[in-house]
Amino acid sequence: MRKNYIFDISKSEFKDDYSDGSEGELWQDYAKEQLLLNLNSILRDAKEYSRFRNSNSDLRDCIDETWLSHNAILVTSQRGSGKTVFLRNIKKIWAKSDNKSSELLFLKVIDPTMLMDNDSFANVIVAQIYDAVSRKLNTQTCCDDKSRFSRDEFHRYLKKLADSMGKTSEFNGSIGIDKILKYSSGIHLEKNFHNFVESAISILGCKAIVVLIDDVDMALDKAFEVVDDVRRFLGCPYIIPIVSGELKLYEHMTQNHFDDKAYNNHCRDTNLRTQGKKFSEDLRDAYLTKVFPASMRISLFPVERLLAQMQIKYGKNGEVIPFPEYQEKVFNQFYYLRHNSEARRNWPELTSAREFTQLVRTLHPDELEKKELTFNQEIALYNRLKNWAVQKKSGELMAFSETAITVLQNNNSNFDINNLLAFNIKKQIDSNIYHWAECKTLENQMLSLNTKGADSEENLSALKSVFEQDDRSLQSMPPLEFLYEKLFISKGAYKFEQGIKIQTPLENLNKINASRHGCLPVKNDIPEDFYIHNVLKDIYTESQIYTTLHNEREFIFFSRAFELIAYSFFKPKSEIVQVEDIYQILSRKPFYSLIRLAETKVAVKGEDDSDFQENLEETTSKSAAVLFCMMSSWQEKYSELCFKNSEARFIALLTYSFNSVFTAMNIIKGNISSRLKDEYLTDMILRFKYNLLNSIVRAGIYGEAIQANVLVWALPTTVRSRSKINNSERAYTRNHKKLVEQIDSCTEEQSDKKERLKEVKNLHDALSEHPVFSIFMDKNDEIISLLPIGNRPSGNAQSNLKESLPNSDNKTKREQLSDLIGEGYAQSVDYLLRTLKDRSGRSYIPASGMERVFKELLSESNITTELRFHYDHVHEAASNIDALLGEGKTINDLPARSYRNLFKAIINTGNF
Repeated sequence: MRKNYIFDISKSEFKDDYSDGSEGELWQDYAKEQLLLNLNSILRDAKEYSRFRNSNSDLRDCIDETWLSHNAILVTSQRGSGKTVFLRNIKKIWAKSDNKSSELLFLKVIDPTMLMDNDSFANVIVAQIYDAVSRKLNTQTCCDDKSRFSRDEFHRYLKKLADSMGKTSEFNGSIGIDKILKYSSGIHLEKNFHNFVESAISILGCKAIVVLIDDVDMALDKAFEVVDDVRRFLGCPYIIPIVSGELKLYEHMTQNHFDDKAYNNHCRDTNLRTQGKKFSEDLRDAYLTKVFPASMRISLFPVERLLAQMQIKYGKNGEVIPFPEYQEKVFNQFYYLRHNSEARRNWPELTSAREFTQLVRTLHPDELEKKELTFNQEIALYNRLKNWAVQKKSGELMAFSETAITVLQNNNSNFDINNLLAFNIKKQIDSNIYHWAECKTLENQMLSLNTKGADSEENLSALKSVFEQDDRSLQSMPPLEFLYEKLFISKGAYKFEQGIKIQTPLENLNKINASRHGCLPVKNDIPEDFYIHNVLKDIYTESQIYTTLHNEREFIFFSRAFELIAYSFFKPKSEIVQVEDIYQILSRKPFYSLIRLAETKVAVKGEDDSDFQENLEETTSKSAAVLFCMMSSWQEKYSELCFKNSEARFIALLTYSFNSVFTAMNIIKGNISSRLKDEYLTDMILRFKYNLLNSIVRAGIYGEAIQANVLVWALPTTVRSRSKINNSERAYTRNHKKLVEQIDSCTEEQSDKKERLKEVKNLHDALSEHPVFSIFMDKNDEIISLLPIGNRPSGNAQSNLKESLPNSDNKTKREQLSDLIGEGYAQSVDYLLRTLKDRSGRSYIPASGMERVFKELLSESNITTELRFHYDHVHEAASNIDALLGEGKTINDLPARSYRNLFKAIINTGNF
């Protein structure tokens, strides 16, 4: 039966005497059993040695031969695992074991770190024994001959021992016979110490003396001296040294000692140095094996073995909470809605019992159980979390706790996400404050940069102007939004785009009663010709970029959209403040973009002639008003979700999504920039949306989630179709399905878990309708494709699958297929076939080998983006065949099983 351990947080911290009836508070019970076995064994040896010595008591002073026993007990474990507590409880452990408790005398614990520079460790032990004997003699009331003889004998042996323990330096003033006598006294050190201890235990009435030595590994300059004293004369069978410390540190200090003796680093003979190092290592192992035999080493359990059985006792009424439940409360408080190990992977693990006790005292169970905290209580809680993060050197936890404190304290200020440490990479590299930060900022960002693109040189140069080689950030930050010259919306796309008016009611404009800067719109100030693409431009693009010529290309970024989403979860302020905040977000450069960090360093080629002279400030103010109206309605609809309890509640989840989404978008932007066919801004926004939704669900489900980015390689036709996403985007759909299944499977006893899962689902549903996404949905909740990317013909591109499928009454299946897959499909098939031939070195590949060769190609690490594009293009088109095969048939019903025959079937025949 497993035993539960108790940590009573209500007890004073200095009270560590847990072996006196406090069941479960001494955690190392297995070590306790081994300790008792060792003590009993050593006690038997001490009694046997005493019988031998007593049989020759009349000649004791003449006996030169003594015996050493290797009986030093080593209590070893990593730092902070409870060695000191265990040592301080040994006396009571022995007292409770049986009726032999009086046979062992326990001296006070000796801490070598408390010794003065000139103190000898051996002298301290002798002094402790002398002090114990003196106290015993002072309690005796009779002065018979036996007592006087014992006292005189003790002092006589003490004098001899003191003479023999003199240092060599003390002999320097002696000459002749005096010097010989002093050396002679030193030679008999071992015998004199045995006689001294023997006379002491005779007075003390015990059979052996236990010497407790703690924290030797903390006194590195005295570590070897202590161990050597244990070897030289604490090997006396009457003495039982119990030494605590980490074994690897003893090995290190012993190695250093023998290294100095075994070889010289300045020796030119490399063979001699090598042999010396090997000799030193062998000597170290032999030495420690002799001083601390394996049978006498007691290893304390690491804290991770104890925590599963740990019970935390707290409160006035002695409430008890198991540690796993306590830890879940910690996660629910600080890692809200991050339910699985992957989402919590950067939480600093406990590595010692000391850290466990400090964590529980820092984050008290009482405060974690409160449904609502006052403002001051919440600030204090996050501040304690911040202190814990600094102690653990956890960059993510530090950034998160500091962000939460900033959000709580700046409730009435204008919002700027750059004020939040978790989202500001520049603030995180402040070496004066965060000198312990470890993440290599420049190196990580360079690894994320696509070095093959034509714009890589400008991005790399800008990166190096922003970050130094030695810069370290608190946490691993996602790739910045680099500038991709091909990912832009041309001025023609705005000028000739078929205008689609804003669908959302603007009655919330009534709330806007004034303008701080005089540029924000008031009621009815949005004209009839203000279209959706105007708002999309202000959210997702930026044209104010350092260029070689006048430039009016709108480059694509997603930082503003994320900042607007984050802003949505803060409690509403005055209406004018909200509009002002939104206006400022739209007016600033995207917060996580390289062009924001290096405003004059990223240069792109521009255009020197243009008649596109739209008033940017005016359109931005109108967009801010539109977004205010839409976000106000969205906040009202999801007010319970957004504004329940603390404003800091969703920060941990937002930081997780921030890293996940911008990592995915960096890959997607690199892919899209190399193949712009049929890609619209709204398609890229949908990729951003589904990666955000997937990150929420991925963090929120319990257990293992599918760790993959979403819609990275998908063609635009897939991105625009919900049914295709559900059928082909396995990572997102499976994670979402698992979330729903977990909600449905919760029992009545799991009501709290069910509520949290339902909140994840509600958050997912709410974000899917957020204005930054819903603005390009029509009244029927269908996607409106807007703003083609790059220099392509403009015009409305509502290319939903339902609308693009031709009338089957007027066209053959082959004609329908041709319309469905597009004219680029045949070129993709041709490209793939030629690639297969080129890579295989053969002019013809059998159909049976086509699939194998394809898989080998796609498994290569250096696969080109173009090859992947054509491959995905073909499979996207092939998956559309299912709709044309008829009821009950799928693509697998085609007679051709290999890729080559499949291509031929698609291209050359309409008879399916």
